[in-house]
Amino acid sequence: MTTYRVAIVGLGRKGSTIDDENRWLTNYDRNPCSHASAYVANERTQIIAVADPSPAKLAAFSARYGECATYNDYRAMLARERPELVSVCTHAPLHAKVTVAAAAAGAKGVLVEKAMAVSLAECDAMLAACEQVGAKLLVNHPRRFHATFRAAKLLLDSGELGPLQVIIASGYNKFAHNGSHAFDMLRYFAGEATAVQGELVEREDPEDFDGRAVVRMQSGVTGFVDFASSQPFAFQIWCPEGRITIDQFSEGFAVSRFVPENPDETGPWFRYRPKREVVERLVPSPEWPMQNAVDELVAAVDGNREPASHGLDGRAALELIVAAHESAAQGGAWIAVPVVASARVVRSR
Repeated sequence: MTTYRVAIVGLGRKGSTIDDENRWLTNYDRNPCSHASAYVANERTQIIAVADPSPAKLAAFSARYGECATYNDYRAMLARERPELVSVCTHAPLHAKVTVAAAAAGAKGVLVEKAMAVSLAECDAMLAACEQVGAKLLVNHPRRFHATFRAAKLLLDSGELGPLQVIIASGYNKFAHNGSHAFDMLRYFAGEATAVQGELVEREDPEDFDGRAVVRMQSGVTGFVDFASSQPFAFQIWCPEGRITIDQFSEGFAVSRFVPENPDETGPWFRYRPKREVVERLVPSPEWPMQNAVDELVAAVDGNREPASHGLDGRAALELIVAAHESAAQGGAWIAVPVVASARVVRSR
C-alpha cells in the first residue's frame, strides 16, 4: 500500500497544537484534532516537511513530532519536497495561494481548512488548479465527519419525523470563520439554496463581522443562521413530527417526538390538538472527525474520486456567506443563489 508524503503549511492551532486544549466541543472534535496528529495516526501518511514563517513554531513542531524538513516559505518547500498530500492550515486569506501552489507542485490531494477562501474567484482558482492536475480537494468542515451529524442526517432521511421544514443554526461571532460551519450544515441536511437575506453586525472583529441570515432552500426548507447573538453553537432541526437538537456541550443529539396529548379526541375542533414532547438522547459510537477527514482524503486519492466535503461543497458554503454580505450591502435585499458576478471579498480569520 502506498505511503503518501505529507507537507503542512501553517503550524498554528489547527495545524499542530489544538490537541493540547482538551476542548469541550463534544459535537465538533476529539483528539487527534490537529492535522499533524491525524496524519501521524494514519499508517498511510508520513509528514516529510512543514512550513511556517515562525522559527519558534517550526522548532516546537520538530520537538513534538520528530525531525522533518522545515521551511519559512511554503513555496520553497513545495518546489523542493514535492509532497503528495498538502494540508493548508493558514488563515483563510492565504488558502487560495497555497492550494494553487500545491497543485502546481504535483500534489495528489489537498486538505484545506475552512472557510475555503475569501472570495468566489479564489475558490474557482483553487478548483481549476486542482482539476487541471487531478488533485483531490477536501475542505475541512469537521461536522461532515462527525458521528452525531451523520446519525442525525440518517434519522432525517428515514422520514420518521416527517419532511424537514426548518433549520436554526446559532453560534458566536465571526460570520465567515465560525458561520461557515452553519452554512455548510444547511446544505448537508437540506440541499442547495435558492436565495439569501442577510445582515451584518460589527462587534468583536471588524475583519469578520457578526451576522444573521435567512436562507431559502430548493427543497422548501427555510434556514436561519444567527452568529450575532452570542448564543451557544447549536442546531435545531424541525420536522412535523419532531425536532432534532444538537449542541456542542452534550454528546450526541436530542430527539423530541411530538405526541398528541389526548390521542382519542376527535372532531374538527381538534384539528390542531395540543402535542407534547417525548425526548430521548441518541449517542452514536464515537468518531474522530479530523482523523476521518485525513482518512477520506487518502481514500479519495486511492480511488481517484471526489472526497466527501470536496471543493465544490466548500465553495457553496462560502457562496452563501457572500450572498449574505451582498444582501447586507443592499439593505437586506434577497440575493439569488447561484450568486452571479460577485467580486466581494469576505474577510475571514
